[in-house]
Amino acid sequence: MSIKVEHSFDDQTYRHYLNGTLTVMHCHHYMALATQLAEQFADIGAPQILADAAEDSIRPMLDDYFAKNGVGSADEKLAVGVEYYAVIGMGKMQASGSEAGGQASLSASHMDQGWEMKWGKRDTPMNYWTRGYIAAVFAAAFGKPARSYVVTEEAGMITGAPESKFTIRLK
Repeated sequence: MSIKVEHSFDDQTYRHYLNGTLTVMHCHHYMALATQLAEQFADIGAPQILADAAEDSIRPMLDDYFAKNGVGSADEKLAVGVEYYAVIGMGKMQASGSEAGGQASLSASHMDQGWEMKWGKRDTPMNYWTRGYIAAVFAAAFGKPARSYVVTEEAGMITGAPESKFTIRLK
């Protein structure tokens, strides 16, 4: 599948829009620092807060794209979500599943690469933002509300795994 991508820039406000949705340009420094901050506040659930914030920001973008482009089937919606991940510069994803859940994998990860560039490898996966992204994709694909899916990162490239692997299950 090849999604429609229209990028625009407002010279007055210096805002970027992707398919009409206001977006923020990101970098590996910001993503790694935000993730590190979440881990520093793990005692109050900050990693999940980061995942939830990603889910809440991505879902409207996906829903808008589906409505404007007549994307109807769950499989097509999953495919759009996978492709959007690359379009926004986060990496290369594969995903499959059903309403009950599924699996996703990354063969390239902006988050993992950024962390490694700053601090090197680590023993545990830490791609909380992508967990939220995947939750948004599955909820949008199957018409579920936010927080309907639990996404677990089973393996991360940051730990030396050849790819990052996620499991998705309906709550």
